[in-house]
Amino acid sequence: MLTFEKMHPEQRDECILLAVRAHEEYVFITSYISDTRRRHRFLECALKIEFCINEGNAIFLTANENHSLAAVAMLYPPGIHRPSDIAYLKAGFWKAFLYGGFHNVCSWTAMNDRASAPCHELSEKTWYLSMITVDPTIQGKGIGSRFIQEYIIPTVKAGGGDKLCLFTNSEINRKFYIKNGFREFDAREFSYKGNKLGSWSYCIDI
Repeated sequence: MLTFEKMHPEQRDECILLAVRAHEEYVFITSYISDTRRRHRFLECALKIEFCINEGNAIFLTANENHSLAAVAMLYPPGIHRPSDIAYLKAGFWKAFLYGGFHNVCSWTAMNDRASAPCHELSEKTWYLSMITVDPTIQGKGIGSRFIQEYIIPTVKAGGGDKLCLFTNSEINRKFYIKNGFREFDAREFSYKGNKLGSWSYCIDI
């Protein structure tokens, strides 16, 4: 049985660990931090800070299968601005530079800012889905689609949103979002140390 709810504070650490597992082999990260051990430590640090520093900005949603955490999403209402770089550093992001490598992390954050920019240029009622990730051990069961259709989109609608947008760097994810009714509205490419990374922005009307 699949149920949905906002993340409880006591779930935060479990949600972070799920997100780390799901992102360890994602091209969005591997293109910039190739070393497996350093990438894992970087993700642990960066995601912990991302969850904590955005507690008052983002809405964290969960999907639970038979009372066990199955998926987590990070959703931003309109008008919410990312905390400043100084706020991130004070929260401990400087450690992420040690784990991932200064140049790697700087290049990755610059790419992330440029990749997400098209989403932030849409209408003032557009919500931004910064992250949706399903536990890697149970992917392919339709959990992600149900999460979007049965909980994330209704949450946006209840909040007065007229659009939901996101970007992805994965060809597989592109098919997933199209299947769920999203349309592509921007495409761009990044290159780092010989690795090319596609980036595609998607939007759905609510």
